[in-house]
Amino acid sequence: MSSTLPEEIDIPIIQAPIFPIVNLSVLYFVYGFYVLLFGMCLYMTRSRQLDGDQRASRNLHISLIVVLFVLSTAFLVDTSIILICDSIAAFMTVKIRDPEPLAYHFTYDVMTKVVYSFKFILPVFLNITTDYMLIHRCFVIWSSKKCVAVPLIVASVVANALGLVSAVMMTIGTRDPRIHSNEVLYNIGDYLAFAYLISSAVVNSILTLLTAGRIWWIYRQARIQGVQTSDTFVHSISKIILESGILYPTIIIASLVQANITTPETVPFDFHVLIPLSAGIAPTLIMVRAQLGQNVECLRDTALSDMRFTVRSTSQGTTATDSQMHVYSFGMAPSAREESDKRKDLPA
Repeated sequence: MSSTLPEEIDIPIIQAPIFPIVNLSVLYFVYGFYVLLFGMCLYMTRSRQLDGDQRASRNLHISLIVVLFVLSTAFLVDTSIILICDSIAAFMTVKIRDPEPLAYHFTYDVMTKVVYSFKFILPVFLNITTDYMLIHRCFVIWSSKKCVAVPLIVASVVANALGLVSAVMMTIGTRDPRIHSNEVLYNIGDYLAFAYLISSAVVNSILTLLTAGRIWWIYRQARIQGVQTSDTFVHSISKIILESGILYPTIIIASLVQANITTPETVPFDFHVLIPLSAGIAPTLIMVRAQLGQNVECLRDTALSDMRFTVRSTSQGTTATDSQMHVYSFGMAPSAREESDKRKDLPA
């Protein structure tokens, strides 16, 4: 048995379990909130009776929410196993002053290779599902404009393809770290994974800005029409934050910043473990607000109902059309001339 350790793992024995304890505590606290949110979403969604296309759309969204929850739960279990097993190996290495337990853990232990493979691949599938839901929402509130959705879809496909390639390379690289080619492959995959996080942060930040900007515009037009004029500035900002999915890119950016400016000794918590959970929480939170009738689509419907007016045939036999109503429903305030014409058409 050796009495010395390499400098990079020669740490006090008390520090070995601190990192996993802090990470698991925060991880399970956030997951507890996610479970509550997921339960509320399922209950409120299933309790509403819908017909036709609305039911099909609801079932699709429920399916995606369930997929996100299952993948997030799998990631939680996988991360728990990794943190616990890694900490045990590190603790034994420091305790007996011999690097053999840690070396065996990362070189020969089959379970370690399996759980790390899931750690690489699960976040990518979570990101794919979340991107689909958030891009679809952005597409809807932008009045189904393809010029908005297509660039986002292309960017998401490219970013997630990069993530899948990096996950495969890192998985192959962990099979036998003693082989030099595997080590090189793992390092390349690690660099690609970092590039994937950056590209994902960029794509989701742009997506969030587009969504938040449109939501702000709809709320602004609603206030002009006199709908929900009692909202304060802070209240409006909080709505935009909750409905735009900003939580997800914020956690990604925080993880990137932490990875470059801090160490486990200075900050004993890794924001990276929260990225998959935030990928599930962001769209689930939007769905809960939708079921509560507090999202921007409900506000748009309210604006539409408030803008409906009684019309009668004019001397030329023209009436207000459904297309005019449709324009108003997206928060477009009518002009002064249109208001004057409308008042002339109203019965005395």
